[in-house]
Amino acid sequence: MLAVRSMAQGYEIKLKPAGAELQKVRLAYYYEDKQYLVIDSAPSEKGFYVFRGNESLPAGIYSVILEKSAQTFDLLIDDDNQNFVLKFDSEDPQATMKVTGSVVNDEFFNYQRRMTKLVVRQNELDTAKKYERDSSKLEQIDIQLSEIDRKYSQAWRDVAQLYSGTILADMLSCLNATTFSGDSMFDYVNFAQPGLIRTPFFYKVIRAHIARHIEDGAHEIMRQTDRIIQMSKANKDVYNYVTWYLLNFYRTFYKMGMNEVFVHIADKYYLSNPSSFSEDLIKMVENQRDIFKSSMVGYDAHNLSARRVGFNDTIDIFDYAGSKPIILMFWSNGCGHCDSAENAIKFYYSGLVEKGYQVFTLCNDDFSYESIKTNSERKQFPWIDLCDTKNMSRFREYYYVVSTPIMFLIDDRRRIAAKLIGEVQITHALQQLTE
Repeated sequence: MLAVRSMAQGYEIKLKPAGAELQKVRLAYYYEDKQYLVIDSAPSEKGFYVFRGNESLPAGIYSVILEKSAQTFDLLIDDDNQNFVLKFDSEDPQATMKVTGSVVNDEFFNYQRRMTKLVVRQNELDTAKKYERDSSKLEQIDIQLSEIDRKYSQAWRDVAQLYSGTILADMLSCLNATTFSGDSMFDYVNFAQPGLIRTPFFYKVIRAHIARHIEDGAHEIMRQTDRIIQMSKANKDVYNYVTWYLLNFYRTFYKMGMNEVFVHIADKYYLSNPSSFSEDLIKMVENQRDIFKSSMVGYDAHNLSARRVGFNDTIDIFDYAGSKPIILMFWSNGCGHCDSAENAIKFYYSGLVEKGYQVFTLCNDDFSYESIKTNSERKQFPWIDLCDTKNMSRFREYYYVVSTPIMFLIDDRRRIAAKLIGEVQITHALQQLTE
């Protein structure tokens, strides 16, 4: 999904370590919370280890790994920082680093050294606070800790302002963005900076955005999703990353309504412009979209083939119901809400039959058939109860069964007419259907 530009000048990063003899010097880039190797072993040339290539490196934070001294350190790469020299002691690269040819990397190491001192002092104060019993001394420790927080906040802001427009400023702002509440978080994220994709920070902003709205309901999540995708259009690589991350998240995060968010992203940003993506990707997105749509109101329902509990046969619910509209409810053993919903169906069952409905229930559990049969017989369902312990019909996907009870009304055209979640909605719907 990420584009790599080809530029004539390429890159050359020379390292001159002092101290331990090194067997390998590696270069890796960050992508979310992982690292991926670019160069497994830099060649040695006249006392320098050299990372060199004919094509420029994509912008981001890169990590240098020193095998023998077991040390690592990070450096910054962007269009203006592809050729520079680093000299350092291999036992403590950060403290001893000397940079030639890259102002932002020189300041990056200076900043890290200042932050290290603050962290060391903060740890000392945290330890002292843990064992201190004198209230007046505890108050003084808290004052000093607050001052460290202030210095930290001021330090990154000062650097971001002084080096505004550089990857250093964008990286530090993004690193601290999630400390701000609400919409103000995005004031500190430069969506036009593709280098943020190759940091451990940018994806945390996306995750924070998701977490802050995950309980808002599908329609508000869609609105917020459109908002962040719109901001990401400032850069093609950022846009591709953000849309793909959100699409994949809502594909795999199973919660009521999240299938609708996936369909929204798929239709609006992928399937509306298929020529911009690979054929295999579009097929995958389209297939998942169709599966998720089958459980959404207004769309074609998916036929289910499952075993009838208490019978030695398998039926298709559409064939069995014929031209009748269908009530299909998914339930689980030991679920009190399911028991209430089942009692409601029993109460209104004769009225449902009079209105021409065919009622099916299907147990969501993966217990043995005999276990489900015992529970079903104990409950004395007067309708058709089904089971599919191995999910052979893929009912959990096609009907997005992530909690129970959930009931679907399927009309005589085999479209989802309504989706009811929980015994309150189900009971109210059954009452209306039988009035």
